[in-house]
Amino acid sequence: MIIFKTVKFKNFGSFGNSFTTINLNKNSTTLIYGNNGSGKSFAFLDSITYGLFGKPFRKVNISQLANSINTKNCIVEIEFSKGSDEYLIKRGLNPKIFEIYKNSELINQDSNSLDYQKILEDSILKMNFKTFTQVIILGSSSFVPFMQLSTNDRRLVIENILDIDIFSNMNIIIKGKIMQMRENLKQLGTKIEIIKNKIETQEKYIQNITSDTTEYEDRLNQEIKDIEKILEILEEDHKKITQKICDSIESTKNKNTIKTNLEKFKELQIKFNNNIRSLSKKIEFYKENDSCSQCGQKIDLEFKESKIQKETERKEKQQIALVDLEKELHSTESVYKEILSQLDSIIQLQIISGKKEANIESNKSQLVQLFKKKEFKTQKDKILESEHKKLNDLQIENELLENNKKEISEEIIYNENIFELLKDSGVKSKIMKYYLPHINSYINKFLRSMDFFVQFELNENFEEQIKSRNRDIFSYENFSEGEKMRIDLSLLLAWREIARAKNSVNCNLLILDEVFDSSLDVVGTEELIKLIKTVSQNSNTYIISHKADQLMDKFQHVISFEKKQNFSKMISN
Repeated sequence: MIIFKTVKFKNFGSFGNSFTTINLNKNSTTLIYGNNGSGKSFAFLDSITYGLFGKPFRKVNISQLANSINTKNCIVEIEFSKGSDEYLIKRGLNPKIFEIYKNSELINQDSNSLDYQKILEDSILKMNFKTFTQVIILGSSSFVPFMQLSTNDRRLVIENILDIDIFSNMNIIIKGKIMQMRENLKQLGTKIEIIKNKIETQEKYIQNITSDTTEYEDRLNQEIKDIEKILEILEEDHKKITQKICDSIESTKNKNTIKTNLEKFKELQIKFNNNIRSLSKKIEFYKENDSCSQCGQKIDLEFKESKIQKETERKEKQQIALVDLEKELHSTESVYKEILSQLDSIIQLQIISGKKEANIESNKSQLVQLFKKKEFKTQKDKILESEHKKLNDLQIENELLENNKKEISEEIIYNENIFELLKDSGVKSKIMKYYLPHINSYINKFLRSMDFFVQFELNENFEEQIKSRNRDIFSYENFSEGEKMRIDLSLLLAWREIARAKNSVNCNLLILDEVFDSSLDVVGTEELIKLIKTVSQNSNTYIISHKADQLMDKFQHVISFEKKQNFSKMISN
């Protein structure tokens, strides 16, 4: 059982910067009153639900919970015990705080805030916000009675109270597990398909190796012979071309010497021609002139004839030398042209030689491949043994995958059966069938205690059927607001009795918000007070009301709230 001990807060709602502390387990019944806006709902509803669940009971924005004047250091602290353990919850805004202490030690905060809240709800409180409000709070402001909840929300509340929501959580886990196994099965199917394709390819490969015949080997040998013959011819041709290139290169070694001689002969030819022209001019001068062209002195005839004869002899010698030179020049030019022609031939031979070499290398490469094929053929048995081993390994892997697939398929069927059992129509349905008569019994017991004599029943779909004394059948919406309030209160008290019996979400706290203020008549009010006093023997009940003058003497303890200078203040009597 959870025993809520204190709630304390500051800068929360309209409360100021000093802590307001409320003892939650001191008195059996406590009346809370104050004018509208005095802060009583902040103190007894919003502070508790915010501290425990991070959200107010009423429809108030989280940002509006911090005091609008002080704006920061808004904090709510709740102390409670559960069995032998003591807990303290601290939650606040500006700065944001959320801490859970167990026996004065902070519970690990490594997880994010959502996980931390889940620890509080699932492992400690054993109830969520919706269940808390159905079991602990009955109010007229922001309260959604059980009968106004959707069918699914009704189911969730009762599951939480009966502590069987674990089956829903298990179902979610199982569903996720089934989805993961189906994904694994799909991946296995893909792997098996790939392995089967590999096996098929390997079998074909082995078949191709095995089907090799002597004809294939003979063909290989013939191809080798043909290429060897071609190679022999190519290499002989290449040898001849290479020799020819060498011989040609040898015959062109004196190219530079011949070229130098040719240039010298051309220079001498020019020189001889120049000398012959100069001598011809001198001879012509002496033949045509009798006196010197420079001094005008007369040239002696004997000197003149002697000079002509002498220059003519020199000219003839030069001409003879020129003829000999031109013969040598012509011969040298012929030799030089022949050398140049041989050099062109060498280039062409080198091109042909290169092609021959490429052809030789290509045939040699083909020959190597053929020998490899021949070697492969001779090693066929050894290769076949290796390839059969590969095939065997693939078949073993395929068998393991098939077995794994079978196991996962069987596990999926097993988990699907569990999933069906954990569905609403499974185990939970049987538990609900067991508890529904007890739930209905408690509801009708509390209705009778408030002099409301109808037969109320919830069916397995959590739909109500209400019969009057004359057996007319009604629904919740057919009743007046006062009658609805009696039903709502009966349900709340029934949940508390079931929770106490289950010891799941059982706690000491019961808060009734303005249930006396609008819908109950005088008789209903008296009956409700009697009922509250009976229930409060095992709990701490707080009644929030505006009818303080009519109710003050009915309760063990009274707390009032007032607001001065924009700040709320609690006054405990």
